Amino acid sequence: MVGFDAIYFDGRSSAKRPVRVEGDERRLLITGADVNVVVPRSEARWQPPVSGQRHVVNLPGGAQLQTEDAAALARLYPQGPGAEAWLRNLESRWAYALASVVVIALFAAWTIVYGVPLAAKHIARYLPPSLERQVGEQTLAALGQFCAASALSQGRQDQIRARLAKLTAGLATPLPYQLEFRSCGLRVGPNAFALPGSTIVVTDDLVTLAQNDDELSSVLAHEIGHVLHRHSMRQALQAAGVAALVTALAGDAVSITGLAAAIPTLLLETGYSRQFEEEADDFALQRMKDVGIAPRHFAEMMKRLEEHEQRSRGTKVKGETSLADYLSTHPVTRKRIERALAADR
Repeated sequence: MVGFDAIYFDGRSSAKRPVRVEGDERRLLITGADVNVVVPRSEARWQPPVSGQRHVVNLPGGAQLQTEDAAALARLYPQGPGAEAWLRNLESRWAYALASVVVIALFAAWTIVYGVPLAAKHIARYLPPSLERQVGEQTLAALGQFCAASALSQGRQDQIRARLAKLTAGLATPLPYQLEFRSCGLRVGPNAFALPGSTIVVTDDLVTLAQNDDELSSVLAHEIGHVLHRHSMRQALQAAGVAALVTALAGDAVSITGLAAAIPTLLLETGYSRQFEEEADDFALQRMKDVGIAPRHFAEMMKRLEEHEQRSRGTKVKGETSLADYLSTHPVTRKRIERALAADR
């Protein structure tokens, strides 16, 4: 038998009554000046204590006991309060403990591999166009740390913009496409980026490397695929992880637009996943056929970029590091080239 002093609340009024509690494994006997209550031990729940507060035992019907005698409650509830008792019971069984570790590990792996990308996909899809445009504008401004204004003539820029207009004609998009040119030097090299808000950035070096405008169109078509699938926003959300996803769900536009500062680095240093590249490739090859451009130009451009990469590696000064080029952000594989050539048949 365990005894302790407590304050009793009957659950019907705010009146508090000093009582004496005597308890064992079967029941609690609560007695006071005008209190005489018997409660089955199984129906009395010791609530996990809050720091600096009395310990609470919840009784049926909303009644409650409050006491400062933690030692008595510890004797009465040797396995601890509430959920703690349940957890201690599980911990005492090694099979359950081992199973919980496995379940947690599997859930964490699923979250990283599938959960976060899936959540990012759906959140990016429902972000308002105005917010996406704002992120794109901030990302374009952040690219200034890597790139300068384009050295291409206005006439040449207009020719390439006409190519983009041909490729995007009739496509459903919440925002008009915008093509930006930048001179980024050797640190970025021949490259192109699809930013949030239907903005595509092309470097001067990429324009120079292409032997004809059909090859440029193949790159533009690929980047349009990234825009339509919102890959840059999804990539940023995935990299930022669960915290960014929760922020997006809560509608905190200020925090989401803060992701813009990270997008250029993500695009330049990590690029897109294989899934994103395949989705953009599939769109590009089909779109090129739709507008009368042979898909082989995509394969030829990939080969040209691959040759450029090999030359760059051979001439790189010792100790010099290159931030990125098209192949590091859009990895080229033999399979991708073969798919483009197969689509041309």
